[in-house]
Amino acid sequence: MTDKFIKFTEQVAKICGIFAAGCLLLSIVLITELVFERYLFRNAITWQTELVTMLLVASTFIGSAWVLSEKGHVNMEYLYTFMSEKSVTKLKIFTDSLCLIFFLILLYVSFEITADAFINNHNTGTIWSPPLWIPYSSMLIGAFLMTISYVAQIIKLFRKLKEF
Repeated sequence: MTDKFIKFTEQVAKICGIFAAGCLLLSIVLITELVFERYLFRNAITWQTELVTMLLVASTFIGSAWVLSEKGHVNMEYLYTFMSEKSVTKLKIFTDSLCLIFFLILLYVSFEITADAFINNHNTGTIWSPPLWIPYSSMLIGAFLMTISYVAQIIKLFRKLKEF
């Protein structure tokens, strides 16, 4: 059962990485188009800046699960050189558990923010005025993905600890 869960989180992380890359690519296209519109054609278009911001937020939060699966987050490699492999594994379990607690709190808070924006129909207040629950939901989704990713990573670390 845990093997299926770990494999599932790894597959979801890959999809998140593709999604994040797509958001970044679309942001680049929109910013390029914005520059042409603004400086060549003298048109001021407000929705592009807002959409690019939302895409970058989504890319950051949703793509973070992929970064974790690729071990791309900040690590304490220098400290690990002075420790045994068993101690490193224990330290990783501890730090990953702290990260898991952080993302559980973020998951709760982002759910509250997203639900409030959805129920009360909050929007950005600009001319385009998209609903705020959409960008807030990327924080909620990202926090959920990081939570399950850290659970999977902690399971793998406990398995590694049993090998010692």
